[in-house]
Amino acid sequence: MKKMKLRPVLNSEYRISGKSPDLTNILPAGNSKLNDGFNKIEFPNECVDHHIIQGPDGVWHMWGCVRATSVGRILYHWEADSLTQSPWRETGEIIRVDRSVGESINEDQEWIQSPYFIFENDTYYMFYGGHGTEIENQCQICLMTSKDCRTWTRYKNEKGQSRLFLGPGQSRDPMLLKVDGLWHMYYAGNEPDDIHKTGFYLRTSQNLIEWSEPELVHFDPRFGSMKWETECPYVIYKKGYYYLFRTRIYTNGETFVFRSENPKDFGVGNATDKFCTVFYAAAPEIIKDVDGKEYISSSHDPKTGNFLAELEWIESEF
Repeated sequence: MKKMKLRPVLNSEYRISGKSPDLTNILPAGNSKLNDGFNKIEFPNECVDHHIIQGPDGVWHMWGCVRATSVGRILYHWEADSLTQSPWRETGEIIRVDRSVGESINEDQEWIQSPYFIFENDTYYMFYGGHGTEIENQCQICLMTSKDCRTWTRYKNEKGQSRLFLGPGQSRDPMLLKVDGLWHMYYAGNEPDDIHKTGFYLRTSQNLIEWSEPELVHFDPRFGSMKWETECPYVIYKKGYYYLFRTRIYTNGETFVFRSENPKDFGVGNATDKFCTVFYAAAPEIIKDVDGKEYISSSHDPKTGNFLAELEWIESEF
């Protein structure tokens, strides 16, 4: 295939998909910790990291992380008959932390986040962050599975944990891409003793359960250095190149895009030569509709909800 340099552009205005939910009748009463561990959050029930997948009955499902609830962070469910439906239906379904399988242990508030879905071998896989573990400054990536995209069962390893692996550092925000038959999982992490050294890591797997040791594939503090400035990696392949989207500032919708011929190298130390564009989105996910049209989702206005817009790729000279 002839290689062609592209860059993403919005082809429509963003429209609301998943509205910020009212959780009054779902979660127990109580005041949430609105600093959310590291920064002040002005509004409760803010929608952040999320992902969309189509179920076997044709219904589209969106599970997203809602932060600053009365218990902490939860996963919340919306559904729609088409991607362009606005807003999507709220089902009232939530998934909370399960500390009995090692999630968010030794933490005052619950912390479950950043779901990502794939469909493989007649099974739906939900990868997500289970946050705190028994090891200080080491977070985890966990797994649930489903046969119908509605009823989810936690995977359990030999220790009875939903955990697939730990770290490095505060590992979170997984996304997966199959490259030449091998699953690549990209996620955010940092050196355990220095949150300023935050980058994106890669692990690979043949079976989605056993994962390789982490490789650092992108780090450049000029595009964001703190852990909350280096978030939500999303990698897609287009006409000979891989494109990495990374969010720096949620509420500004500031996401940087990098282009590389190598899915294991988006620039470490100096990524300037791989920089492609700045894109207006936060925690972006790219979804292809049944007709082949692409959409991008975003959480740039967390207090309002999640959004969806049409996505286009145009030729780029650089």
